[in-house]
Amino acid sequence: MIENINKTEWTEIEPEVNSSAEFFEIVNDFGDPLELVREAISNSVDWEATYIKIHFTVETIDGTRRLVIYIEDDGLGMKKEVLSKSFWGLGHSESRILKNNGKPDLIGEKGHGTKIYLRSESVEVRTKSQDGIYESICLSPFKSLSNQELHKPRIKEIEDYIPEKESGTNIKIIGYNDNERSSFVQDIVRDYIKWFTKAGSIEQKFGIDKNKDFKIFLKCLDAEEFEEIEFGHTFPEENSDINKLFDDLEFDAADYYVKYFKYENERLKNHPEVTFDLIVSIEGDQIKRDYNPMIQERTRRETGRYKVADRYGLWICKDYMPITKVNDWISGFGTGSNSMTMVHGFVNCQELKLTANRGAISNTDPQIQSELKQRIQEIFDEIDTYLHEKGIYTLRGWQKEYKTLNQETAEYKRRIKSIKKRKTCDYQNRVFIEPQNEAEVFGLFMSIYSLHPEKFLFEPLDYNTSRGIDLIARNKTKNKISESEFWYVELKFIFKKDFNHAFRHLRWLLCWDFDKNISETTELIGVEESDIRYLKTEKDEDDKPLYFLDKRARGGNRIEIIRLKEFLELELNIVFK
Repeated sequence: MIENINKTEWTEIEPEVNSSAEFFEIVNDFGDPLELVREAISNSVDWEATYIKIHFTVETIDGTRRLVIYIEDDGLGMKKEVLSKSFWGLGHSESRILKNNGKPDLIGEKGHGTKIYLRSESVEVRTKSQDGIYESICLSPFKSLSNQELHKPRIKEIEDYIPEKESGTNIKIIGYNDNERSSFVQDIVRDYIKWFTKAGSIEQKFGIDKNKDFKIFLKCLDAEEFEEIEFGHTFPEENSDINKLFDDLEFDAADYYVKYFKYENERLKNHPEVTFDLIVSIEGDQIKRDYNPMIQERTRRETGRYKVADRYGLWICKDYMPITKVNDWISGFGTGSNSMTMVHGFVNCQELKLTANRGAISNTDPQIQSELKQRIQEIFDEIDTYLHEKGIYTLRGWQKEYKTLNQETAEYKRRIKSIKKRKTCDYQNRVFIEPQNEAEVFGLFMSIYSLHPEKFLFEPLDYNTSRGIDLIARNKTKNKISESEFWYVELKFIFKKDFNHAFRHLRWLLCWDFDKNISETTELIGVEESDIRYLKTEKDEDDKPLYFLDKRARGGNRIEIIRLKEFLELELNIVFK
């Protein structure tokens, strides 16, 4: 039993926070520099703007070229308290307060988003609201945080700088992300906006039109003027009539297939308070490339462009904005390992709890995650069944049959044309065609062997080209096969210096002819580097040539080469003409 030795009273401890370290941690928690665009758009939407204008440029400041970002909107503007606490502070979120007071559709909730602006040399804010008009500046915020010091923003009331507007906010950021600016080009930023920001929301697919008129005006470092970007994620038009597709496009039909599967306001059985929306567009490869110019061509790689597999699949969302891809939630889908590239899908759940940088859902209740994952798998099983019965798999089957027929027809014509041009010979009422590859050498050899087995010193038994040496044979004998001595016979169309087998178990080498670079001085090295062979020519009793692969040193098996073209002419008077 612990005795109460200390008789003094309890003293409360007030935990302290290393503010500069926490700010620095949050600022660096944002991994992608483009997340600044996401946060700017989210803030503008939350504050009821009708547009946002984002301009990236390079300016000479104090003799040095600096990346400068201008952000402008016509939202409600920020009150002095909001600017001081929520914009510059940490963990203060006006959106979270408004959410709790009857505006559940707002995006912001952690008070972290605008902290990404602090990764810069300076931030200047001017804002106009019903509360007043203010300017606030913070110099060297990232430098201060890096030195374990809090940034020091200043604020003052100013004259009306936008008399033509009732409200709005202008932000100027200098030296963002250490002035690294390769990502801030029009194609890359536009693509990011349409995939990963509120301006690329999938909400309209579920009848949510409150933001449909929100405008985005973008001008990046390589653009001459502002481009207007429409609100909402880009989907292709549905085109799932497989009969019409095949009639119209035949071989290319499956590449243009598009079929939507939508599940709205689905409720989890064990967590009935949790609902989700799911939209899945099953798309062929070419239709993606037609509406998405950022997919790289198959034969080249370009900065900012991506492979289909890197971008497509199933994305988990909150606020109808993608958070992370969850292809690993789905198993047994499709007909192969790359089947998820057909999927252009998003599942949105407002009960997800996100990490500080909005990059993961790991803060969400694991039981909710597990049940959501299970339900999504069930839905994908339903989609998969449909696709097998009357969807893209059926179309691919037709396409494969059509492609096979075309390929076989073309191959048939090619081979007939080739046969008519090839040399032939007539022998014992048979027509033989001069071989053009190793398989045809084997076919010709077996035909000749069936007519004149006495011309060969071995009996072929087993032919298999899938692995190792091509042919297993035995010496001519009347013994049972089980009592025989076996040897390898290697087949070659043209016998060349390069030899990719071991010599140890090889007894015969059968080829159509010799490469012109093969001579008696030629050394051949098998897979065993110490076993070096050379070509040796001898004469038989009838003065006909014999060919062997011999070792220069004593020992080792002697390998006889049958030069079939010459052999047939000398032994059987078979000449191809």
